[in-house]
Amino acid sequence: MRPHSQPALVALLSAALLGSFFLPVISIPLLMQITPIATLQEVGLDGLGDMGLAVQLFFASYPLAALVLLLALLRACPGVLALAAGAVPIGVTTWAAFNVNDEMQQLGLRASALDFVDFLGSGAYLYIGAALALVLIALFDRTRA
Repeated sequence: MRPHSQPALVALLSAALLGSFFLPVISIPLLMQITPIATLQEVGLDGLGDMGLAVQLFFASYPLAALVLLLALLRACPGVLALAAGAVPIGVTTWAAFNVNDEMQQLGLRASALDFVDFLGSGAYLYIGAALALVLIALFDRTRA
């Protein structure tokens, strides 16, 4: 497969995905902020193995974004890799949005996915926005073979 033709934009979006690792994905004012890096520091790599597949894919999306960033800087990033780097976060986010109701019911809480939109932090918006842009670039780049 031919290297991706928009390396600067792919690099920027991959860097944005990586930046979301340090920003709050959940932010409850005056109470708490949850960042992926703090969560990973808390549970460690061993604890990550005990979590669900969606959580593991969420954390795996960051090394994938780092790989895409490196390859884009080298102007050698295949479009399919950029597509994967964007599709994984979109898949994880979609799965979470559709399954939050079941998770809340198991905890005995009455809440829906719409109730959590108010608590999404800047990291969540950056994560999904950069991922969506990566997917669009990978799908609609006209110079790819």
